[in-house]
Amino acid sequence: MKSKTVPLLFVLAAALIAGLFFISKKVLAKEDKASTRARIVTPKSAGAASSETESTGSSIESEKYETFVPLYSGETLISTLTIDINNDGYDDEVIIVRKASSQNLWVVAALIDSESGLYERLTPIETQFTRTRTFSYMGMDVTGEHKNALVYQGVADDGNYVMEIYLCVEEHGRSQLRNIGDFSCDGTVFIQQTERSESYALAMSKGESFSVWVYKSDTQKEGEANAQNQIQQEYKWNPGSGKYELAREINVTAGRLAATELSRIQDGTVETFAAFLEGLWYKTSNTDGNIRYLYFNFAENEIIQLYKDTQEVYEWEDSKLRHNGIYLTAVNADIMNLHRRFDIALVNIDEIKITLRDDINLIISENTQWDGNYKKMSLQDTFGEGATTEEQNLYKKELGKGDVWKTADSTIALSFNDFTYSLLNGGLSENGVYSIDRLGAYNVIQFRSDSEGSVLGETYSMEFGTKVITETVKKKPVERVVTDYDTITFTPVKLTSTDCFAIEGKSYILSRELGE
Repeated sequence: MKSKTVPLLFVLAAALIAGLFFISKKVLAKEDKASTRARIVTPKSAGAASSETESTGSSIESEKYETFVPLYSGETLISTLTIDINNDGYDDEVIIVRKASSQNLWVVAALIDSESGLYERLTPIETQFTRTRTFSYMGMDVTGEHKNALVYQGVADDGNYVMEIYLCVEEHGRSQLRNIGDFSCDGTVFIQQTERSESYALAMSKGESFSVWVYKSDTQKEGEANAQNQIQQEYKWNPGSGKYELAREINVTAGRLAATELSRIQDGTVETFAAFLEGLWYKTSNTDGNIRYLYFNFAENEIIQLYKDTQEVYEWEDSKLRHNGIYLTAVNADIMNLHRRFDIALVNIDEIKITLRDDINLIISENTQWDGNYKKMSLQDTFGEGATTEEQNLYKKELGKGDVWKTADSTIALSFNDFTYSLLNGGLSENGVYSIDRLGAYNVIQFRSDSEGSVLGETYSMEFGTKVITETVKKKPVERVVTDYDTITFTPVKLTSTDCFAIEGKSYILSRELGE
């Protein structure tokens, strides 16, 4: 009896050990799996929390992220980015987290150990942002030295545009992120990318560093509250100091807004500014004969871009008022991971300047096809009402000086007399009469040719160009943008009994050829 009992005990003990091993393996596997996942939430500021409900989640909330970077207690993962930030040939990770003790977003960079495969966290960076909709980040070789810099940017809760640039460096035997660019303004900030050489692409040489442009209001003009004075600053990379430093500053005095209209549009509420934007706007400059349109519909939360037969619909997600405009974020209705940001600044009571920013992983350049000034297509109250006689006389005076105006390729040559014009188009000549008037918000010129056919259309809006001059202010050169009366742009428009608006057709940029 004893001999049978001993083997039975061994069998039961072995079964018990196997069961414990199986259970512990499942538990450990579950814990290990849970350690690499985190909840995805969109942080909200105190002011935004009241206006946003949990039922209207953003597209970011619907995306799922995983990370191998260890998360500390109280941290919630928002998003991840895989880049090589220490230039060792291995992919590191940059994660965005929110801490239980802070509403702000935090940037955490983690370097991978190629031997162990583990990630070592660097010192976290606290940002000025609380909402993901106005925040984006990326890796970019801004210095041209084949080193990825960490760039994050967006609109902070105070309405200012913020951009920070960091490089990973070795100091005292430890890796850390060093700030090489710190920018904040009430306008916009962007990195001006330029085309680099083929040898740079092949890693055979360094490339040209990218400049950073900062657009902000001229706060020194305290007595000119209604003038949209702007300062444009260019910052360049200085390898000696290891930072971006101011290289150029341009003072721009834009059009003056009427005080009553300015106060009405900018009364501090999104609804009022959105009502001002409501409707169809067209881009004032076009070189290919086609016009780009933007349609704002705040009631339906839609922004529509129209070009030729193409229409793109964006869902108007969020709005943030700035000192001289508004910052909008939108998501493509068909491609939900395509985020577009509209940076809109007031130029005049019927004109705005728009700068578009796509997802931060796309190339950012100073001018895109949609960037530029837009005017509203709206009914004019009465033709001639509010017309500026002085402005009309200025156009008549400048055009009627007897000089020849030519296009850049010299295919068109125009000369004006009192009320007649002469045109040379290659070997063909044309004569006719013209008139200048102020219709609604436009200075227009109308042509009537003596011949049946004409190279020119019937009616164009006119606008003088601009140029940069350098002045010495307090022993320091300062560049200023002034009106260039030797350059004029004709944009085709259509006149009706009630309104005036741009139409598709060829625009002409003419330069004065001074007579002898």
